[in-house]
Amino acid sequence: ENVCGKFGSRSYDDPNWVDNNGNPMPWMPQEEYVEGQSIRVRSYLDTHHNGHMEIRACNKGSACTPADFEGNELTFVKDVVYEGNHPAMPK
Repeated sequence: ENVCGKFGSRSYDDPNWVDNNGNPMPWMPQEEYVEGQSIRVRSYLDTHHNGHMEIRACNKGSACTPADFEGNELTFVKDVVYEGNHPAMPK
């Protein structure tokens, strides 16, 4: 099952987790979070329709499947750049 998606011919769902040279990459989490903790997410979303993104979590590392993300949506708390000067968030 696909978790990460694709860009052009590059699949980010390759079960081998390889770098651009085809070398194996170990699972190395960048951070660990505790349920209820506030985190900062930096992102860039460029759409002509003012789309939105949903961010979900899974605690199984590289063993996560799409089903593991269902029901684990993170809660939007605050936009520190625009301080609320954006379209209403979806319910």
